[in-house]
Formats: sequence, C-alpha cells, structure tokens
Amino acid sequence: MIRLWRAKHNNRLVLTYALATNSVSLAIAEFASSDPAHPPALIVSDYAEVTAGNWAEVIQQLTSKYARYSKGNPAVVLVLAPSLYQSVQLERPNLPPEEVSQALRYNLRDLVSLQPGDIIADYYDLPVQMPGQDKLNAIVADRKVLEPVLAVLHDISDNIVGIISEEQAIAPLFQQVTEASVVAYQHGQEPALLQVYLNGQMQVNRVVRNLEQLSKLTADEIDLGGASPLSVEVQRSADYFERQLRQRPVSNVVLAVGVKHRAGVQKQLSEDLGLEASWFDYPEWAQELGAGDYSDFPVLGAILLTQALREAKQVAA
Repeated sequence: MIRLWRAKHNNRLVLTYALATNSVSLAIAEFASSDPAHPPALIVSDYAEVTAGNWAEVIQQLTSKYARYSKGNPAVVLVLAPSLYQSVQLERPNLPPEEVSQALRYNLRDLVSLQPGDIIADYYDLPVQMPGQDKLNAIVADRKVLEPVLAVLHDISDNIVGIISEEQAIAPLFQQVTEASVVAYQHGQEPALLQVYLNGQMQVNRVVRNLEQLSKLTADEIDLGGASPLSVEVQRSADYFERQLRQRPVSNVVLAVGVKHRAGVQKQLSEDLGLEASWFDYPEWAQELGAGDYSDFPVLGAILLTQALREAKQVAA
C-alpha cells in the first residue's frame, strides 16, 4: 500500500475505487462503531466504463451518483489493476526501513519502463523467500496517471487512506484459505493474478499477462482446451512454491475468474493437474450486492484492508 497520510476522522464510511484499463469500480461500506472486527455493511457496489483513460472523470460521475455518502470526509482507498502498475521483485536496499520507499525510484530505474521522476513506488514483504535471499516486492505506478485521479479524490475527502495494488487488495478475501492452494484471479481484460496462499496468507504472487482473455472464453473454446494455459500457470506457481521455496505441496486450486462457463474450466484444471479445483464464494457480507463475476473483488478487499487499519488504530488508542 502507498500510504498518503493518516487523517484522524471518525466517519465510519469507506469509499473504495478500483481503476482498470476499461472501468472504474466503486464500493461503499460502513463499519460497526462498537466492534471493529464485525463484518462491514456493504451499501454500494457499482462500476462505470472508461474510455481513453478518463478515470478521473468517471470517478467524479460515480461519486456524484452516490453523493450523500461522500460527506464528512469518509475514508477513501484507490486500487490499481495490474495493467496500471508494475510489480517487481528486487533485492532489499541496504538502508533503514524508513528510507527504502524513497530510494526505490532509483533502484528500479533499470527494471521498469518509467523514468525515475515519473515513478510512484512502495513495497511489501511476503512471508517466505528462497534460501539466502532478502527481496522485497515493489509496486510501481506512473505519476502522470495518478496525479489527476488523486486530485479528484482529494476533492471527495481529506481522509485518503492510500493506493493499493490489486494483488494486495484481494488478499484479505482469501484469509480463510488455510491449506496450501493456488488462487487464480482474473477479470475483464486485465492480467491474471496467480497467488499461493497458506494459513490465510499470500505466499507467492505472479502477474500473468498472457491470460488477459481468460474471462472471455466461450464454452466451445473451453471444450477445445482453451483453459490449458491457466493449468500451465497454476502448475508453475505450485512448482515455484514447492521446489524453489521448499514448502509443502499444493493441494487445491481456488478459482475467482469472471468466466461464464465455470464447469468446463473446473473440469479441465482438475484433469490437467490432478488437484481439487473449486470456485471461490463471495463473503457473506457482499453476497447480496456483489457483482458475482469477481470484478469487484479489488474494491471489496480494499474495504477489509481499511477495516484492518481501523481496528489496529483502535487497539493502539
């Protein structure tokens, strides 16, 4: 997460916006005042299409549609889809932790396609690494893309919690995945995320750009083996977790892909991999208003991340 600042507001509403190449999604939720661990109450789950990168304009339109929820400085979170950031693993700079984020733009200049002056970057750590390595996962976004979006968000609220990558945003939704499992997530025409979870924690993340059309597969294409590339990438993720990271064998595949013909995909993965494959269920608090095709998982996960930050503040107070 790229934390902008931590404003002190008592508003229990959170507005989460997710930018993708062709859309902006919005979720609005309210947190319980007395019990920070209580599930959020989902009020809105909506989206609008984007043309020619007019994300700021579409954010304004969506916010105006639900204007009454933007009063009183609610918490606001921005999520970026994989097409709008670069995820890079690199050696940890030999610097104090508080200086690492600022140094990233220079450490990343040979690893990403942006000039140092256009880089907005932060990082996160995964719980397991290859023996002898000390790497971090950097998230790199384009300042020119974010500046007009952030200007609009600042008009909505002074309580901007931060900017989150999609790979981080969806992770809280899979906290109940306790067995070693590969999670395949993909929506719209975005790159797929292949993640490995164990005990509710993300262990591995891979952004796979050759699976952008996965959710568009027809029944005939699936019958002809159209889901085979997904099987290959699931196996690669499992192999990395088991062999490179020397962890326990993966036992399940969890699917959260916006494909209409689910049975065929599930069957092919099970046959190709010899693993149990299942479709992930929406959390109970989001089942009524959720989109149903997983396209809103980034905004829903961002709600849970915001709730976790809020709970941590209450405990520390």
